[in-house]
Amino acid sequence: MTQFAAGANSGVYIEQDGKKLFAVQSHRISESETSKDVHGYGSSESIGQTSGARQHTITIESMIANDYADDTMPAYLVLRQPGTEIVRYIGQWKTVFTGLRFSNYDESGNLESANESITLIATKRQDFFKGKPVSTTQAVAALGR
Repeated sequence: MTQFAAGANSGVYIEQDGKKLFAVQSHRISESETSKDVHGYGSSESIGQTSGARQHTITIESMIANDYADDTMPAYLVLRQPGTEIVRYIGQWKTVFTGLRFSNYDESGNLESANESITLIATKRQDFFKGKPVSTTQAVAALGR
């Protein structure tokens, strides 16, 4: 059985059509959910809330191309193509973020090095355990996120 520290990733990749194009070295993933208050007829008091859409914000700060060919497309362009996914592996768990929408690109550097940061919004999260789909609720309970 694979052992891993709580919160550790086995790997995070930028994939397209099942091929690992970039290995992500530094990243941040956050999730938010919109909610709406429900009011009773004629009442100003809230009687409950309804859940809205979930949004996953992914910021990638450091990545390495798995294939160093001269014609390797830059990550910020690959991430704008249909079929591109951000995939996180933790032991036998796999989380796939799809429906990527480009949000922000930032680059800074000098003659010796360059740093880039790419922020994306994913509209869909799918979780798998041992290759079989599981609910996000089950994955969050098992992984703590």
